[in-house]
Amino acid sequence: MNQINTKVGSLDLNTKKIVEKISEAEKKNCDIICFPELSITGYPPEDLVLSNQFIENNKKALNEIIESTRNITAIIGFIDKDINGTYNAAAVVSNKKLLATYRKNKLPNYGVFDEKRYFTKGKDLVVLKNSKIKIGLSICEDIWDDYEICKLQSELNCNLILNINGSPFDLNKKELRKNHLSSVAKNCNSYLIYLNSVGGQDELIFDGSSLVINNKGEIISSLPSFRESNEIIDLQIPDYKAIDKLKKSEIGEYKIIEKEIKIIEKKDSKYIPNINKSNRLEDILNALILGTKDYAWKNGFEKCLVSLSGGIDSALVTYIATMAVGKQNVKVVTLPSKFSSTHSITDSEQLCKNLGIELNNIPIKESHEIFLKSLKNMFDGTKENNAEENLQARIRGNLIMAISNKFSWLVLSTGNKSEMATGYATLYGDMAGGFSVLKDVPKTLVYELSKFINKNSESEMIPKNIINKAPSAELKPDQFDQDSLPDYSILDKIIEKYIEQKESIQEILNSSEITSIISEEKIIGILGMIDRNEYKRRQSPPGIKITSLAFGRDRRYPISSDYKFSYKNYSSS
Repeated sequence: MNQINTKVGSLDLNTKKIVEKISEAEKKNCDIICFPELSITGYPPEDLVLSNQFIENNKKALNEIIESTRNITAIIGFIDKDINGTYNAAAVVSNKKLLATYRKNKLPNYGVFDEKRYFTKGKDLVVLKNSKIKIGLSICEDIWDDYEICKLQSELNCNLILNINGSPFDLNKKELRKNHLSSVAKNCNSYLIYLNSVGGQDELIFDGSSLVINNKGEIISSLPSFRESNEIIDLQIPDYKAIDKLKKSEIGEYKIIEKEIKIIEKKDSKYIPNINKSNRLEDILNALILGTKDYAWKNGFEKCLVSLSGGIDSALVTYIATMAVGKQNVKVVTLPSKFSSTHSITDSEQLCKNLGIELNNIPIKESHEIFLKSLKNMFDGTKENNAEENLQARIRGNLIMAISNKFSWLVLSTGNKSEMATGYATLYGDMAGGFSVLKDVPKTLVYELSKFINKNSESEMIPKNIINKAPSAELKPDQFDQDSLPDYSILDKIIEKYIEQKESIQEILNSSEITSIISEEKIIGILGMIDRNEYKRRQSPPGIKITSLAFGRDRRYPISSDYKFSYKNYSSS
């Protein structure tokens, strides 16, 4: 099993990695080596699939891999194409020959997936066999929902199902996978190898967490989460029932392709199954670190830049950046205005001291005064409002993007999901940046992660004062987030119900855990904020998806819409 981190579009890099892994496996006398879904192209390749040249080059890469296989069978994800369509496929190669090609049958077209835009449904079942083992191949979605493909493979007496994947991480996915895959293995009376990709690709993060499950539905081995890993799996599988006298060529609507492969029975195996475990907060933190690391690496950035406000969001982003690219590659500035508190600067200084990075102080008081002077005639006779306040955020955005432009550093913006949901952020101000680390992280989770970091560090990383003080944008005197928003504990529950659980207004208003704390009027107001601020989110940088439904890749709400809630007619009728 090779749980590898591929780079979308980097055919040479991916091919080199695959060939090296095959060579290593051959030296260890492995019978079969497998790689994740679309491992040659990287996953998801999106509209690269629409390029005939890209597909031809991916086939040339496959031919190069085929030439590297001798005494081993390799299963590699690639893009196949014929006169009937383009396919998400798995090549089965051995002894410098292409034995078979399996084409993905079930094409997901929900959430972050758009596979029906690119691919054609396969119509074959591929089975690899010798005298004692029958392996049914499948790709990702083939094993989900009613797992029809796996059931048909079970009818064909497959005693091992091998499923290659590009399955993105979210908070609930790992547990969901374990439960579902255990059920598949048990119901099909088959051992199951579930091989997943690992690494960040724009907003998506693939956690790996590959599994081996026996025919009783028990996990007997697993690979670690959020890092590349390969492991030799020596399975002692009961022989399949030899009823092949039927010699079926079709089952249901599918044509059956069977190929003989060489598997050497090994005596006195010393293989010790390995079970990797991690907890929820550890997984989330590792997802954010790997997502940041890979976005920087895959886009050619060596250094990251963060604007430190003295608040918890920018503190957490700075810690994540330090873990992702190393403290020597993290540049930090603080941009205090006349409204910035003393502790905002001292807390930022303490954070940087804890992390071992240098803090650059660039005051914006004078710049703010110049901007206000320039706008004096235009604003004359009007009452001060958000325009004057947000100038400070926009000045900071200009300065940090100028620094980025000068030194080619990747700006990590620091807004969280709670702010992105309600629009509690300044367009072209604190939303400016190249990558939004916390874009899908609710504010309450920001606090959980910060406390988790301190608890699991040898010394305090994020100063307690940053964690304990009331959050504030500090754009005017005595300003706090809760002046405009409800407590984050209740706000995040409303956001989760409306966005991730897709509850209606009426369902949310029927929730006693919410209505016992906040009024119906305020709930409706928050939901209105979420919908009205879609225009801001469309202009925000990409960010790591960690929840089951993230803004952008998952939720694509229209900006121009007359719906935006009929607030006076919100009942289910």
